[in-house]
Amino acid sequence: MVELLLNTNISFYIGIFVQWGFLMAFLYSLASSINSADKSIVWLSFIMALSYSSSMFIDMDAITYFDFFLFDIITLFVIILSGFFIKISSVYIYLLFGLGINTSLFFAMYIDNDVMHHYEFWWFWWVYIVGINFTDLTMVLVFFIGKDVLKLAWLEGKLNKVFNKRAY
Repeated sequence: MVELLLNTNISFYIGIFVQWGFLMAFLYSLASSINSADKSIVWLSFIMALSYSSSMFIDMDAITYFDFFLFDIITLFVIILSGFFIKISSVYIYLLFGLGINTSLFFAMYIDNDVMHHYEFWWFWWVYIVGINFTDLTMVLVFFIGKDVLKLAWLEGKLNKVFNKRAY
């Protein structure tokens, strides 16, 4: 089972599915917002589709975890910048949360493999495999259903109320 999940061919197919999901999310949001003035979901889905589709031009056998870390940092930065121009929604929060987790996991795997030179499977690799795939699929799913499935937007609202009431 471990060899199956760590196989670069399997990860390639999962990556293709996520790329397809973001492309379909873009097309769906584009079609569903034709008569709407708010195009924020279209822009967010375009950024994600562009970011994830750019990996089609990368040799997946030669890329490192640090490269993935840098790609996610750039995408995260672009999404944060887009927050100044678009309406903040639960999709925006989920993208920040998901890309934040992915960025952290890519950096941790870079440290584990390239700095610490751990090449034998251990529990953190399961965290990486499940974490990356779960966050990617959750980000795609939120584009389609538009609901706060993990209650992240609700939690963000509660935290804003707590910190805004605090006297400094």
